[in-house]
Order: sequence, then C-alpha cells, then structure tokens
Amino acid sequence: MIKAELIYNPHGGQVVVRHVVEEVVAFLTRNGWDVAYRETTKPEEATQLARKAVQDGAEVVIAAGGDGTVSEVASGLIHTGTVLGVLPLGTSNSWAIQMGIPALNPLWPSSRIAKVYADIEERIDLPMPANYYRKVLLDAAQVLVDRHTVAVDMGEVSGRYFLMWAGIGLDASVLGSVPPMEKAALGTWAYLITALGAAGRSSSPDVKLTLDGKTIEVNTQLIVVSNIQLYGGIMAIGSRAVVNDGKLDVCIFKGDGFFTFAQHALKVFSGQHLDDPKTEYYQCSEIIIESCQALPVHVDGEPFTQTPVTIRVLPSALKTIVPKNAPGNLFGRS
Repeated sequence: MIKAELIYNPHGGQVVVRHVVEEVVAFLTRNGWDVAYRETTKPEEATQLARKAVQDGAEVVIAAGGDGTVSEVASGLIHTGTVLGVLPLGTSNSWAIQMGIPALNPLWPSSRIAKVYADIEERIDLPMPANYYRKVLLDAAQVLVDRHTVAVDMGEVSGRYFLMWAGIGLDASVLGSVPPMEKAALGTWAYLITALGAAGRSSSPDVKLTLDGKTIEVNTQLIVVSNIQLYGGIMAIGSRAVVNDGKLDVCIFKGDGFFTFAQHALKVFSGQHLDDPKTEYYQCSEIIIESCQALPVHVDGEPFTQTPVTIRVLPSALKTIVPKNAPGNLFGRS
C-alpha cells in the first residue's frame, strides 16, 4: 500500500475539474494506493500541506494543479525522502510537458475545448462520455502508478525555492500584469500577447551578473535562469539544461524594444537563439544579479521579489516521479 496525499488547487487552471480528480484518486486506490485528498484555498498553502504530509508519513505527494502548485509542493518536499508526483491541471503544465507526463498542450485550440467540456461536466454534476481531459489525466495517473523515481536539482532565490525557472525583468513584469479573466479565457496566449505589448514600452537597464565569481555587465530587459529546457511549456530557452547536473542555465537577452523582443522570440521558437550574438548563455551554480534600477523577479511563474538577488542551485534536492521514457537529454549521469 502506497501512502500518498493529493493536493489539488482548484484555481490552478482554467477550469475546476473535481470530478476528474476524484476519478484519479479512485484509479490510484484500485492500484493499491492510500490517497488523502486536500484542496488549497490560498497562495503557498500547498507548501504547508506538503510539509504536513511529510510529517504524516506520506511516501508520495501529488501536486494537482499548474506550475505554481507543482513548485509549491516541491518546495515542501525538498531534502526529504517523500517523492513528488504531478497531475497536470494548469494552464502551461511546463514540468509535465518537459518530462513527458501526459498533459494538454497550452497552444493547441483543442486543449481549450477539452477543458470547456470538462467544465460542463463539473457544472452539471454528471460524468459525460468522451471526456478527453479525463483520459489525459488518467494517463498521467498511470505514470504515478509506474513510480519511476529520479532525483533532480532545485533552485533557490532569496529563501524561496523553484523547480523550473526564475525570470528577471520583462517576463516577471508581464506575469504580474495579466488580468485573471484574460488568463482564464486565453491561457498561455494571454502572456504572449501582453509580453509583445510590454516589450515596446520597456527599456533595458544596465545589469551586473556575477556567475560563479565571474562578473559581466550587460544591457538587458530579460534574464531567464532555468533548471529545465522548456519555458512556459512551449519555448526551449534553457535548451542545454540538465535537471541533475548541479548547474542552472542562464540565458540573457540583450537589447530592448518591440522588434528586438520579437526577434528573440522567433529565434527561441526556431531553436536558433544560442547562435544569436544578442543572446548570452551560461551554466553555473550561483548567480548574483544587480541592476541600476530594480527589476521584478518571478519563480516558477509566480511574482516574488526584485533585484538585487542571489540565485543558487540545490543539487539533487528533490525526488520526483517521471515517465520511464522521459527525454534522456534532460538527465546527466547519476
């Protein structure tokens, strides 16, 4: 019997799907799991619940929600023997998509249709046939049952942990400005549209970075510090990132203005940004970022603080369940 706790954030995606979550719990129970079910009601509560689950002896804690929920639960499990499981119920589902866990792609129009269908099922309080969202999540639950566990790095900035990335500058500003209604209606597209508009209005301050003791100075409006390759579930900004190498990947996009940002975005989508002289890429274990004007900082998609900040890696700090066929280029030798 596997003792587990499932922590569901009903506000983590574009729809509420308790019916589907209950089916996942039933599926796990049929496969020999003893699952306690919890729902969050406020920000960062998932971290508190995860820590409590560890104290109560849970072997696995399942984050049922979006990237923010996954990050919060992971933060509660760091440096413990309890394993993170993921049920992707968010807008972007970056960790799940990166690892090959079944999830809805944020850019596919069909994903929105599937969520609306599931939302109708929830509202009428009656299971509906051909619920594609249910199928995807039950496939993700099978990954949990298979229990292929690996140890991965995490990052830390100003006392807060992150699993995927920290963003400094433009993206952090955008995350704090997208209205909830737009996010619910447009999903990932809401961030992309807002970013294009913000890029034309923002300037690039002078920034000093100290990378494992080496100092560089650049003019930039966006820095992404990655632990995984995909950003937002769609862009391979940290294209050389390995999740268990004891390093974080730093991508610096130089220049400012709408057209510069658009060129950066196109090169990221086409996988050519590392060949661009306006992009600098480093791998290191500690990054100190200072700027002539304070820049906003987010961790795993949640607005957090502002520069100056020190970011460091925590090697092999988390155990997590991934598919047996997770992309091999994400992992170095253990």
